[in-house]
Amino acid sequence: MFDPYTGLSLGGYDPVAFFVSDAAIQGLPDYEVVYGDTYWHFASEANAAAFRAAPAAYIPGFGGYALAAVARGVAQPGNPTLFAIHRSRLYLFASEDERQTFRANPDAMIAAAAARWPEVLRVLAY
Repeated sequence: MFDPYTGLSLGGYDPVAFFVSDAAIQGLPDYEVVYGDTYWHFASEANAAAFRAAPAAYIPGFGGYALAAVARGVAQPGNPTLFAIHRSRLYLFASEDERQTFRANPDAMIAAAAARWPEVLRVLAY
């Protein structure tokens, strides 16, 4: 999920911080990395370095779109403050209810989203 006007990913939140701090932490422009034609902000140089070394490990599943929405075939931006990490992958949600539903059966929601993801990507391509 990125802002098409600014190119900023995750609303400026630090993708590494979710893993190392278990928190949504706003990144700073001072620690900016360009990857995948988007800008990523980090709370520290150490987090930026970790991302540069292995970006795929930190990029949210399904492009940062809300997992439950993707499972319904909808491209709804995820809220970086509503997140969960499952099997070393970051997922974002649009509501606390969706996050709680995910926690009850994460593999089922991920499978449903994976099945609908190609359809969502086609919509995003327009």
